[in-house]
Amino acid sequence: MLKLWGNQYFLILFIVNILSNMIAVVRFDDALSAFVILCISAVSATVESCICRLFRNTTLSKCVLWFLVTLHLIVAIIDIFLAVNFQKLLSVAVVCIVAETTSSEASSFLSTYLDIRTVLCLIIAVVVVIWFSLWFSRRFERNRVAAIISIILTALGVTAYLSVASGHTFNADGINSISQLHSFTRLCHASVKFKEILGNMQSIRDINRHVIASSHQDEAPSVIVVIGESFSKYHSSLYGYPKLTNPLLAARAEDGSLSVFDDVVSLSDHTGVALFSIFSANGSDEPGNTDVLFPTCFRKAGYKTALLDNQYFTGGYTWITDIPLSEIMFDYRNQHEVGHDVNLLKEIPNFADPQLIVIHLIGQHYTYADRYPSEFKHFTAADYSSALTEDEREMLAHYDNASLYNDYVVESIIRKFHDKNCLVVYFSDHGEELYEIDDFMGHGNAAQRPTIDYQVRIPFMVWTSPQFQSKYPDVVKRIKESVHKPIITDYLAQFLFEAAGIDTKYYCPELSFINEKYPADISRIVLDDIDFDHRAKQEPIKSRY
Repeated sequence: MLKLWGNQYFLILFIVNILSNMIAVVRFDDALSAFVILCISAVSATVESCICRLFRNTTLSKCVLWFLVTLHLIVAIIDIFLAVNFQKLLSVAVVCIVAETTSSEASSFLSTYLDIRTVLCLIIAVVVVIWFSLWFSRRFERNRVAAIISIILTALGVTAYLSVASGHTFNADGINSISQLHSFTRLCHASVKFKEILGNMQSIRDINRHVIASSHQDEAPSVIVVIGESFSKYHSSLYGYPKLTNPLLAARAEDGSLSVFDDVVSLSDHTGVALFSIFSANGSDEPGNTDVLFPTCFRKAGYKTALLDNQYFTGGYTWITDIPLSEIMFDYRNQHEVGHDVNLLKEIPNFADPQLIVIHLIGQHYTYADRYPSEFKHFTAADYSSALTEDEREMLAHYDNASLYNDYVVESIIRKFHDKNCLVVYFSDHGEELYEIDDFMGHGNAAQRPTIDYQVRIPFMVWTSPQFQSKYPDVVKRIKESVHKPIITDYLAQFLFEAAGIDTKYYCPELSFINEKYPADISRIVLDDIDFDHRAKQEPIKSRY
């Protein structure tokens, strides 16, 4: 008994297991789950110490021990970072985000959330954990009481495994998977689920290859879909923000060619999930085997199609970077970053009409200071409330300057297509929180925040060219009449089908917000399972500035 549960290997591994697994309490948040995690840590430490002791060579055995300790510490650091900044743990959603992240995005992310002080704190914390583990193992090595307690915890942990295997739950939320309570198995579970998502890719390709669609318009209009990034509705002067961040688009709104919608939400606070829901005619939030993507329908209907992207490029692991799927959807796609967003206009192909051009901007994605050229440095830290810190005021100035530049980019796109028969739709993939509630800025944790509004509500607008207004006055009229309707962006495809006159079996008129069948009380489920309108009524919007 003392050899197995009273040796240094077990005691060291028990401590690091507790550290890496207890972070899950942030998610499950109840005492029973915390106790089960403690028992599972004992089981895991028992198995891992047995693996170490399989090696007769003491040096090799110690190498295995410290390899396992290092893995636990790495997972613990990642989980703590995610929990502190985003109230999340390692999961399939995090794996998907990492898989979709480009090197420049990763660089911006790390520079935003990591600084020398944070790194030093992490180093000190690791040293303290290792020191405590060594002290604890030496203090209680061959201690009979400690060994008995360890045996009891291990036995209870095995019982928990068997109980869950039999279909019982032990968490108020009905959590019945041990894999979610252990850091290693949670990571393995996320990887398996991610592999399943990738496995759906062939099914998506097949169904999109066989899409049938046509256009019933004699002279079909071109459609330009501009997807912004991290643009907060609450930092747009079109929606009452006191700083003039949208002067050019405001002029379009005043002349009546731009319709500004005031009650639009995104399905997700993550770009990858939001984008798939936007592209999917089914309104799905992750790739499945029945998803038809709207660019495919337009291409099958005779449109020339293109994707101009300043974030994602072909050759990756997800649907947006899948080469065969991209070739099904688009006639042209750029293959590299272009710096500031306005340079995407140089990538627009010289297609004959009608054309569908999807433009995905880098927008106001952090790091904000990198998102605009120097000539758009209009706002400074001095323009913001003294209730904020100097760093917060500086960050807000960068964000609003990026928004001012974004206004110029969208206006430039409109000018590019002004003389064509077309409509331009602009909206953001999701919102952004900017110190309104506390010292948090960014996105990705809306469900855990006091209000989801800042990260889920988005700006949304539709511009129609003079030719389009002349040819389709009824469509323009219905667009203008819909600006106050409750809308969720995962039904964008249905609006595009109706506005452009696309005939396909995937068109559902009751999901097009300009159609008379569109329900006034349409359900808007966001962030996996949150009824937005129900939650919004319970959460008053508040801001520190």
